[in-house]
Amino acid sequence: MIDVHAHYFPPAFTEAFARFSGGRKAWPEHPAQLDDRLSDLDAAGLERQLIGLGHNQPYFADADGSTEVSRLANDLYADAVAPWGGRLGAFGAIPLPHIDAAVAEAARCLDDLGFAGIGIGTTALGRSLSDPVFEPLWSELDRRGTTVFVHPVGTPDTVSTGLDSYLLGPKLGGPQEAGLAAIHLVVSGVTRRFPSIRWIISPMGGTVPYLWRRFEEITECLRQTQWLVDDLRGELRTLYYDTSLTDDPQVYRFMVDSLGADRLVLGTDAPRVTATDWIGRVRTATAGLGAADLERVLGGTARDELKL
Repeated sequence: MIDVHAHYFPPAFTEAFARFSGGRKAWPEHPAQLDDRLSDLDAAGLERQLIGLGHNQPYFADADGSTEVSRLANDLYADAVAPWGGRLGAFGAIPLPHIDAAVAEAARCLDDLGFAGIGIGTTALGRSLSDPVFEPLWSELDRRGTTVFVHPVGTPDTVSTGLDSYLLGPKLGGPQEAGLAAIHLVVSGVTRRFPSIRWIISPMGGTVPYLWRRFEEITECLRQTQWLVDDLRGELRTLYYDTSLTDDPQVYRFMVDSLGADRLVLGTDAPRVTATDWIGRVRTATAGLGAADLERVLGGTARDELKL
C-alpha cells in the first residue's frame, strides 16, 4: 500500500513560515522527529507514505522569502526521509507564483533531492493554476512526466461570521477549492496541453465529480461553447483523486461508478488521523469493490501509473 497524502510541519518550518507570511501561522506544528510515523506505517501495512506541505504552501508576495522557505522545507524533508530506506517520500514545495524560482526549485527537488513529485496549492496568491504565467512550469513538469499533488490552501470562510471555531473554511471550503482547481485545469486546456503531468487532486476532487455536469449543461445553455471540452467527463478521468475526503461508502460507490476505481488512490491525511485508522475506514467504505480494484486504490495505481 502507498499513501500519497500525509504532512510534516516541523518547528523549523513553521518558524520560517511565520517570519515571511506576516505572522500567519503554518498549522498544526508537528514534532521535529518522525519516529512515531514508523510504528503507524508498520501497523497499517504501508509500503510507503508521501509527505507534503498541503495547505501551508510558501506562497508569499516576496519572491526571496518564498524561495527561502521552499528551500528550507525541501531540505528538512530530504533530511527527514533519508533514514527511512524509501518508506517515506516527499512532494517538493516550490515558490509560486514566482515562476523562474519555482521552475528552478522543482528541478532541484526532482534531480538533486530525489523527491517523488511536486506539491502545489489549488491557487497561488489568488492566481488560478490555469493562469498563463504558470505555463513554463507545466511545460517543464510535463517534459519530466512529473506527478503533481494538488492540495487546498485554506481559503477562509468569510460568510459565516462567528463560526470560525468550526473551521468551516478548511472543512467545507477545501473541497470547493479542489473542485474549482480541477475544472480550471481541464477547461483551460492545461491537462491537454501537458498530458504527461500526472495530477492528483485532493481531497477526492472535492466537488467536481458531483458538479461537472452542471457546469457543462449551463455552459451549453449559455452557448459558451469556447469553454466546453468535447468530453469533459473523459478529461476528468485523466486526473487522479485521493481518498482523504470521506469514509462514506456511498461516496466511494459514486466515484467508482462515475470516474472509475483506477482513478482513486489512497490518501490518509496523516497525522490528522493515523494511517492505520484511515486505511481501515477506506477498506470498509470500499467493501463492495472487487479485489483487483481495491488493490489499485490501495497501491497499484500509485505504483504502476503514478510511479510513486
